Amino acid sequence: MKQVLGLAILATLFTSPALAGETFVLNQWTIKGGRTQTNFNIDTVTNSNRTEDYSSSSDKIYIDGTVETEYNNGKVGEYFKDFTVYNAGSKLNGSFHEKMTTRVWGTINTITNSYTSTHESSAGIR
Repeated sequence: MKQVLGLAILATLFTSPALAGETFVLNQWTIKGGRTQTNFNIDTVTNSNRTEDYSSSSDKIYIDGTVETEYNNGKVGEYFKDFTVYNAGSKLNGSFHEKMTTRVWGTINTITNSYTSTHESSAGIR
């Protein structure tokens, strides 16, 4: 019992407020650390389809011949005397089909470590 009473008196002396004119010193450290770990799994599939239909054509007519000029009652007229008609054409039809499947999969692992250390000190007279 005497030991407990002695400890209580000592604790009171150390934790009591400072008396006027006493000096005090504060010296406080705070250290914090942290770690964050993330494992992110991804698995995604993308399907795409594309269809194109196209058609084009062209025609060309070429006339080869000689032109004659005719005067009839003061009027001028032209006509082809000897001529040949060349006719050519082309046509293109087609289709394009595409089907694609894309898959992306994997794991993204991240680790973040943080560390903070602060120190505060002050001194004075009360």
